[in-house]
Amino acid sequence: MTKSQTKILYLVTQSDFGGAQRYVYDLATNLSKNFIAVVASGEQGYDGELAKKLQERNIRYVCLPRLKRAINPWHDFLAFWQIVKLIKKEQPDIIHLNSSKISILGSLAAKWCQMSGARPTARGSGTGAVKCQVFYTVHGWVFNEELAMWKKWFYKTAERFTARFKDKIICLSEFEKNNTTKNNIAPAQTISVIYNGRGAIDFLPREQAREKLGISQDAFVIGAIGNLSKNKGYKYVIATIQNIQSSSWRTISNIQYLIVGEGPERNNLESKINAIKSNIRLFGALEDASHYLKAFDIYVCSSVKEGLPYSVLEAMQAGLPIVATTVGAIPEVITDKKNGLLVEPKNSEELAEKIKYLIDNPDVAKKFGEQAKEDVIKKFNLERMVEETQTLYLNP
Repeated sequence: MTKSQTKILYLVTQSDFGGAQRYVYDLATNLSKNFIAVVASGEQGYDGELAKKLQERNIRYVCLPRLKRAINPWHDFLAFWQIVKLIKKEQPDIIHLNSSKISILGSLAAKWCQMSGARPTARGSGTGAVKCQVFYTVHGWVFNEELAMWKKWFYKTAERFTARFKDKIICLSEFEKNNTTKNNIAPAQTISVIYNGRGAIDFLPREQAREKLGISQDAFVIGAIGNLSKNKGYKYVIATIQNIQSSSWRTISNIQYLIVGEGPERNNLESKINAIKSNIRLFGALEDASHYLKAFDIYVCSSVKEGLPYSVLEAMQAGLPIVATTVGAIPEVITDKKNGLLVEPKNSEELAEKIKYLIDNPDVAKKFGEQAKEDVIKKFNLERMVEETQTLYLNP
């Protein structure tokens, strides 16, 4: 590191490769030479896909073994001190927080270091406050999830309290900015909107992608990519497929449904699939899953809670017709009846009708896919996201 470089410490709760981790990876690996990045996370640690991908790109990664996603007072207390120790050691110019748990612990630790932190000696201790700025990117407020009321109250209260320790909050959409001010988390002047961006994807050809996924070449495939969590609303997709199967509508006989991803809801989803005797297939986790998108004919995003999902940007880049729910920033990316179709969340009947409409109107579906591809390349590219974020780092 040279004196002219700005050192950024990225903190994220988990080391899997969801949206927040993709965001951290994209920033850390695409910063200009004026910046140097260090990334730290907890759960999954060195075994997580984020850690492995960063190491492949020679980005330094640090594991915080006490940092867990679930609330646990003992682990959280120990994680706080691990973060404090890391900040003291690294002496970053900027701490960039990602995800709710690290938002709270990380901003408290940063404040502690700013007030009583120590500059490291050869043994990692010394005197003097750590001087750094704190940024926080909101990847969807956790208190909007389906949680117990006490957890919602806890997270909202904690986010409000720790917002005062953040120099800048980055929201991924105007929707999230409005949500932030509406819930009195932070004033509008401390919030900047920077849309997610996705770099160019090396898609596999359709036939090759289908062969690798074990999909018949003549099948009509409706697909989705994402972790098997409640937020993704896959139970509504299952109900949608049941609706389609039980109706008299039969424009295409060989329809297959594929969900690529893994997560805690697998058992629940499998039970629902078995109950309706559907040909819905839970493929499981797949490295570089977006590369297989050309295997799909329609992409469905059924989420009940989102920030700005990379999966939708990736499906747009693949030129797929998309049906997506009106949650988070999705309506700022998908314009209904222009580059895709929008439906209300948790509405399986409406979702079924929109899917059937696209199947019955292939010319319209093709037009939506072409427009989506044009829009994502123009408005939601990685270079723009990195450039705007770097500018904010230097001029908060």
